[in-house]
Amino acid sequence: MADPSFALQVALLGRLKEEIVSCKTYDHVPMNAAFPFISLGYETSSNDDPLASRRDIRLIYLSVWSDFPGQEQIKLLMAEIDAALHERPMRLDTGRVVSIRVIRKQATPEPDGITYQGSVTVRIITQH
Repeated sequence: MADPSFALQVALLGRLKEEIVSCKTYDHVPMNAAFPFISLGYETSSNDDPLASRRDIRLIYLSVWSDFPGQEQIKLLMAEIDAALHERPMRLDTGRVVSIRVIRKQATPEPDGITYQGSVTVRIITQH
């Protein structure tokens, strides 16, 4: 079976766009995108069990951007991401999701003094 990386990306973006209606979700953020928004960051993948089957542990990094004063909006959006993803089944066109967990959330003010960035790390185990 083919690597499920792209199928996972499509399913993940689809879930976020469907369930997080308070802001836009992007794979590629357009120039001058309105705040707030969520962007798909980078992904790392490592083989979980090379002897048994093709199981991969994937870490996917999501960024949340806001110009709302303070961290309230960032934290609410990160909670929405958690609710949309954590241990919820996700169907893929290629391969299957064994487990999906939000393992880290962080809110950080940007140096401009206006913008805040939230970082969400999602661990997804896939099998193919």
